[in-house]
Amino acid sequence: MDTSRQYVVWDWPVRLIHWSLVLGIATMWWTGEEGLMEIHSKVGYGLLVLVSTRLVWGFIGSYHARFSSFLGGFGRITAYLRDPEPAVGHNPLGGWSTLVLLLLVLVQALTGLCASDDIIFDGPLAYWAGEYSAPLTEWHEINWGLLQGFIALHLAAIVFYQWKKQQPLVQAMLRGKAPGKVSEHPPKPLWWAVLIAALAGLALYAVVTFAPEAPSYYY
Repeated sequence: MDTSRQYVVWDWPVRLIHWSLVLGIATMWWTGEEGLMEIHSKVGYGLLVLVSTRLVWGFIGSYHARFSSFLGGFGRITAYLRDPEPAVGHNPLGGWSTLVLLLLVLVQALTGLCASDDIIFDGPLAYWAGEYSAPLTEWHEINWGLLQGFIALHLAAIVFYQWKKQQPLVQAMLRGKAPGKVSEHPPKPLWWAVLIAALAGLALYAVVTFAPEAPSYYY
């Protein structure tokens, strides 16, 4: 590799979304525990926009952000387990873990839109969901448990690779690159991701705004 042409392995969209998800999920947990449902719902909207943007970025974004660069089949996973060489981006296990976490956040946000506790909170699509609101609310709770479990596994893996394997994962996610973690592929422009996020936000606003409202006797 030509050292004069080294680029960040994690571009700005990946890093901004990653750390925003960390902050957003922590805020969702706190507001849910404290019953601050107005803030809870607004942060949920933000998480839905962020994870939607990241999923789209996984197809059209920078090289190491694309799912095709780090997702592989069973053979690739077993080959890595036999010979766990350091990866520039995600290793095969880390890649699938990342996708699962993104999908769990997506499910959490989508089910939250349709959730209702029949006391103080109704998601903006709870009335529209009708008889499905109750099972979606239940799944919102179940999915939260799954999400917590995968977050715990994710943190344990980071600790293992960062300190046991001496791989600078945190530094790379903070600065974009680190020793052994640089890319030969130039990153895609940040404004692409900003545009995707704006479109996702507009779509969510339209869905929430034009969703059928519950009649007065519904409450």
